[in-house]
Amino acid sequence: MMGEHTLIEAEESSLWAQCLSALRSQISESALNTWFSALEILESSGGEMVIGVPNGFVLEYVSHHYRGVIEKTLEDILHSPVRISFTVLSRSPHLEVYQADFRSGEGRSEMPGFPTSGFPTQDAPWIKSRGPVRIEVTVPLNDRYTFDDFVIGDCNQLAHAACMAVAEAPSHNNFNPLVLYGGTGMGKTHLVQAIAHFCIENETVRKVVYRTSEEFTREYIEFVQKNKDSRTFYQVYKDADILLIDDIQFLAGKQSTQDEFFNIFSILQSLNKQIVITSDRPPSEIKGLHTRLLSRFDTGLLADLQPPNLETRLAILQKKSEGDGDSCVTGDVLTYVANQVTSNIRELEGTLIKLSAYASITHMPITVDIAKQILGDTLRNVNQPVTIKRVLDQVAMEYSTTVSLLTSQTRKKNVAEPRQIAMYMARQLTDNSLHTIGLAFGRDYSTVIHSIKKVEQCLERDPDLKKQVDRLMESLS
Repeated sequence: MMGEHTLIEAEESSLWAQCLSALRSQISESALNTWFSALEILESSGGEMVIGVPNGFVLEYVSHHYRGVIEKTLEDILHSPVRISFTVLSRSPHLEVYQADFRSGEGRSEMPGFPTSGFPTQDAPWIKSRGPVRIEVTVPLNDRYTFDDFVIGDCNQLAHAACMAVAEAPSHNNFNPLVLYGGTGMGKTHLVQAIAHFCIENETVRKVVYRTSEEFTREYIEFVQKNKDSRTFYQVYKDADILLIDDIQFLAGKQSTQDEFFNIFSILQSLNKQIVITSDRPPSEIKGLHTRLLSRFDTGLLADLQPPNLETRLAILQKKSEGDGDSCVTGDVLTYVANQVTSNIRELEGTLIKLSAYASITHMPITVDIAKQILGDTLRNVNQPVTIKRVLDQVAMEYSTTVSLLTSQTRKKNVAEPRQIAMYMARQLTDNSLHTIGLAFGRDYSTVIHSIKKVEQCLERDPDLKKQVDRLMESLS
């Protein structure tokens, strides 16, 4: 019987390997690594197959997005109908977990340092830590930034799923480090704080450390000034089970702070501690960030958050409106706002707050016509046309410089290159003539022509620069 059982397991393993090989032509490599690396066929009989997954959220995600393509691929291999189901593995292939008799509260941990009671059941597939959870923050967590309050759409589905997996089983997933990136107001801070809330409430770790990169920098400077020995700074973080760093882009250009962050990152990673980072752009596009840091980020999962589509914007407004028991904003008004405010989630919520405040003060229901009157100036600002001034502001912020420097006569490389990109974008996104663009930058039109041609040549040679410029232009248009 033992030999027969081993043979069946080998056949199932071979079948799943064939399935993964066939899926590579239909699913991206990153998606395969993210969602399929921990899956395995547990049972197979009469066309019915049970596939094991590491946790409840992977089960939900894979079942919803990939069930059909998996069944079709298996049918093509076996030349017969296949029906699959999913179940959470009681023993993950990448993690030895605690097996306990929950009725008696007894059991044994098969991994040092793991709990001896209260390990997750099928209904609670996350890993509980031992003892109370400590939260260390310099910026208070927002009580509203939880997974329950996060609206999932096509724009943020992967990021949300990865954050859930990290929160359920920190360090025991395929997302370490997890890097979330996207423009302002897309929900990065919401998700990273939701991880902290989940870990605290469900005790999946013993210590959560949450910092913005600006707070990390300030803390490091104060530590050095007080202790005079930066080599011991890592001890502040060494016992963190999960480190959450918001807005990593603000470390750009701060060499000593980056060195210390790299040391902390390396120590925590070597100890198999979870790290989650957010950024306003892909890390590879952050000028002034160490190459060795970028290479570490690439060892995990990079998940982007895109601007929400109409359906997601409307769902966000409906959820926020439902949370306000006294809201007088009707469904027609929510649809109007969702159609008008397309920039980001923060602007969307701010617009709803403005309408709700008006309704609360006047004790009158808000109609679409009234909303148009109230939001006239707001909507004009949110959806304002692209101007040379807006281009200059955006480029100055992107390259950590100032508009006055971009329009000055300095020829320093760190100013000249962003200036040329700004001229190129002004030509692409506005109706201004070369002469008008030149006047705005304090140059003649021949200089503008030279700058545009030079940027076009660089964009053809440098795909990373092209991605950066495309993103900047998209954020403005």
